[in-house]
Amino acid sequence: MKNTLKGSSAALAAAILLLGGAGSLAYWNDADSIAGATINSGQLELGTATDSGWVLDGGTAYTNQKLVPGDTLTKTVTIDLVAKGQHLGADLAVGTPSWAASNELTGQLAPTATFKVNGATKTHIKSTDDTGTGEIVATVTVVFDGATATNASQGLTAALNNIAITATQTHDTS
Repeated sequence: MKNTLKGSSAALAAAILLLGGAGSLAYWNDADSIAGATINSGQLELGTATDSGWVLDGGTAYTNQKLVPGDTLTKTVTIDLVAKGQHLGADLAVGTPSWAASNELTGQLAPTATFKVNGATKTHIKSTDDTGTGEIVATVTVVFDGATATNASQGLTAALNNIAITATQTHDTS
């Protein structure tokens, strides 16, 4: 048994020495340089929004009228757009509204939006060059959802701080 142990130890020591020395064998190698390039990034930016103010049910300007389930507030917003880049795409969306405080009424007010980019209805934009500028006209709608309204939403106030319009970049190669 001592000979087996000695033989195994010797084989293990030899393997360790061989592995340790494997990194020291040098092969020929060479390197060459390729020319660099100036690299410029594209740009996706939404500018300052200008709007027409809120309108109640497509008619009168909304000031402080009391809403009931089924009412709709609408605002048209024009936003300058910069979308520069060969394969730049962007998905347009309306974000979750920001309320001063949550209550039963805020849960009943659901925002949606439609978008026109340079006159064409779109939810996705695509830049095929480096000069993409234009405008987005977003029609934002906040509906007092009559289907989910409860008595708990009566007589409340909801202070709407902001609704975000977002352009989220995608990589479009087609």
